[in-house]
Amino acid sequence: MADATFHVSIITPDGTVYDDDTTMLIVTTGTGEMGLMADHLPLIASLTIGELTVKHADTGDHDTFVAVNGGYVKFDGQHAEVIADSAELQKNIDVKRAQNAKARAEKSIQHAREVNDPDELSRGQVHLARAINRLRVSNEN
Repeated sequence: MADATFHVSIITPDGTVYDDDTTMLIVTTGTGEMGLMADHLPLIASLTIGELTVKHADTGDHDTFVAVNGGYVKFDGQHAEVIADSAELQKNIDVKRAQNAKARAEKSIQHAREVNDPDELSRGQVHLARAINRLRVSNEN
């Protein structure tokens, strides 16, 4: 018996990142990872900085990995809509750019600690988390 599928759309302010059918969607929420399958109870959940995985029944090697930086998922049992602050498919992640962003964030955090600036520290920590997430999803951590 074929696995039941449902539709997934990942949308950012810059446009649609992903729009296709899947058998399972794994998202990262504030309380941990959550897996969604067809006919799951409807829900809305906020997303944190983390990896989103779109699983496909045909081959496990064909799973789609996405670096997501916050937002939310709305699911009605047949359609999942991810509205993300930003999202990048694994294959589109510029590793060099992510490494540079990580280095800049680390310098910003160091500077914020030296001058005791909690706002700069907070921004630097968010930028570092985003860069590390992109590197982890790209498999270049």
